[in-house]
Amino acid sequence: MIPIIDLLNDPPARQADLIKQALGTVGFFEVRNASLSAQHIDTMFTSMRELFDLAPGDKAEYPADDVGSGYIPPRAQALGLEKRDHRETFQYGRNAAKRAQPLPYPWKANTHATKGLSDFHRDLHHISERLLELFALALELPFEHFRKAHSFGLNTGLSMIHYPSLTAEERNGVASIDIRAGEHKDWGTLTMLFQKPGGEPGLQVYLPRSALSSDSTSSPGTDTVNNSEYPTQGDWAWYDAPVPPPGGFLVNVGLAMELWSGGAYKATLHRVIFPQPSTHHAERLPDRYTFAYFVQPDDEVEIQPVLQDGKVDLSVSAIRAGELFGSKLRESMERSKRMHMLPASLTARQDGLGSEGVLV
Repeated sequence: MIPIIDLLNDPPARQADLIKQALGTVGFFEVRNASLSAQHIDTMFTSMRELFDLAPGDKAEYPADDVGSGYIPPRAQALGLEKRDHRETFQYGRNAAKRAQPLPYPWKANTHATKGLSDFHRDLHHISERLLELFALALELPFEHFRKAHSFGLNTGLSMIHYPSLTAEERNGVASIDIRAGEHKDWGTLTMLFQKPGGEPGLQVYLPRSALSSDSTSSPGTDTVNNSEYPTQGDWAWYDAPVPPPGGFLVNVGLAMELWSGGAYKATLHRVIFPQPSTHHAERLPDRYTFAYFVQPDDEVEIQPVLQDGKVDLSVSAIRAGELFGSKLRESMERSKRMHMLPASLTARQDGLGSEGVLV
């Protein structure tokens, strides 16, 4: 269902062709051999678990600031329209080029773990630059067309996400009012999602059956309690996304790239559900941990669609990236406030919101 791109062994032309095909249909692809060691990724997961194992009061000492960096407690967001997000998040790296971010344990002191986090953040930026070059190559644009619009340490950031464990009884009760992450499309250029290999699944992608390859063995995801405004019906259904092997990750694009590419690249609706209890975890739904690296253009960048021949579509007015993300953030904030969930530290930011504050 989701194509695989090998950044080490596939030639660039093939990488670009596969990316164009993937993003024009399912909106997702899987990356392997991206120069990230599986050991480094595993170390980051270990550090993230240590962070979320802290007492609630300790985590609350690092609340999300006016650009969204910091800790966001469970049920403080609603990505979808109907249910609260049953997860907690710590966001790192937005605005890092302008000011230092207070960090909790295990990164509070200047330790090996602190350097590991900083190096991981930098490595992801370099990989995102390579992907953005391939995005441009696939559309016959200059290779730097998208890449040059993204500065390290400004709007792009790393989200560490924990979906808490639940007993089977708790799951059935909570799922009537919450979801792990509501159905949504990302807002930015691209997202790199890291999941623990062999870990708890739950990510689903909303697709028409016509978008699937003829040899796909994927089937619609099982979902008996997570109703939404996008039910499984007709040609459309929710499909379970894969968990890549060690060192691999998923990539999808957001609304900015869909607009920028003139619709050639699709921002796909996705969500994270409470999966059904398995034979291995019949009594308790395990914790789920993920890293999401959200790549977003600099605020002043003007996003203007490109045509199929690679030329810019001058018939469509450009929109500044900061304006696009500010409007999406305001929508999210207003929805969260209506549900009485938004952290107090973020409620004051009503006007002039830029992309660095995106909470997804």
